[in-house]
Amino acid sequence: MGILKKIKKYFNRKEKLKALNTNDIVNIELFDSSKKTILFASRDFPTHDKDSGSNRLKEIILIYKQLGYNCILFAPNMFEDDSYVKFYKQHQVIVFVENTKYNNIYNFISAFKNIDYVWFNGPLALNLFYKKMKNILPNTKFMYDMVDIHFLRYKRAIEIEPSRISLKKNYKHFFHLETVIAPKLDYIIAISDKEREVMSQYVDKNKIITISNIHYPKIDISERKSFNESKGIIFIGSIHEPNIDAVKFLYEKIMPLVWKTNPELKVSVIGNVADKLDIKQFPKFDFLGFVESIEDHFMTSKIMVAPLRFGAGVKGKIGQAFEYFFPVVTTDIGAEGMQLINEKNVLIANDEKTFAEAILRLNSDEELWNTLRNNSIDSLKPFSLETVKEKIKTL
Repeated sequence: MGILKKIKKYFNRKEKLKALNTNDIVNIELFDSSKKTILFASRDFPTHDKDSGSNRLKEIILIYKQLGYNCILFAPNMFEDDSYVKFYKQHQVIVFVENTKYNNIYNFISAFKNIDYVWFNGPLALNLFYKKMKNILPNTKFMYDMVDIHFLRYKRAIEIEPSRISLKKNYKHFFHLETVIAPKLDYIIAISDKEREVMSQYVDKNKIITISNIHYPKIDISERKSFNESKGIIFIGSIHEPNIDAVKFLYEKIMPLVWKTNPELKVSVIGNVADKLDIKQFPKFDFLGFVESIEDHFMTSKIMVAPLRFGAGVKGKIGQAFEYFFPVVTTDIGAEGMQLINEKNVLIANDEKTFAEAILRLNSDEELWNTLRNNSIDSLKPFSLETVKEKIKTL
């Protein structure tokens, strides 16, 4: 963050603090000293309807609530009037917000001294909060949720763009954080068994627990539009760098090959990727921006594409597609860690030619399309609430 943005943020916070009508924490009255307590610390407040990582964290927090924990959620510079704070308030989660009683989260947790677990949501939270929280809470168990292996994502990005200095700097930073700092914690949460295997090179395997994304059917399969009633292609993504690269790869390399055969096939892009792209350079794509409810798009479109050339972790967009019985074409990177089989659960293609061929094939082959649609239930099984709940109980 630039110095001017930091100054502006500081004064905005100061003005909002002056206007506060409360001097306490959201839902603090729910705290029950007879229960175990877990604090979730995040650099950014989770926005569950905008990215899969936030949605996964939401589901994990709600599971801990069901298991009878006091759940406290913290991210800096949040105020009680925020819509996401209100969401967690409705779900009986204690939320640390800016207030006049405690100067910061450290003063707040020092007043408790009986927090059993701290869950760091991603490396940015680990980097910002671990050292000081460890000093304040020496008897607390600390858990690092990787979300995905960041150094692995940057390593793969370097293979595609070896001349980008920023990628090399980020790789070095996250490699140190994830292989030197993270192993000091009590538990490391990996998002797939594949990432657990990678991390076992750097940390005691017994410390690593796999807790993947959480997905379950959002509709009945009978509600899904049929092959003949569905049309068009959907890509969904955030400003996350692999998504930006995927949009460019789709537009510049894949779709020109598709349009040679089927020039009428339309592509819609959901999410805030336009914040990182000049959409004038992509005139044939329909950029929809943030869509509050993706249900109609997922139920009426014919194909979800995820042409990811680098990245790490389990891709929430693909699990989200299965929730709506929505057939997917992706890459090995996109399918990673999800136990998917080509032509049974998804179509997998790794270069522009085979990816274009897969799109054209799925768009015209009703039997194949129905196979992928019908197998969505099996595709979701490793990501059920019950599976994740049992994993959490082992911690």
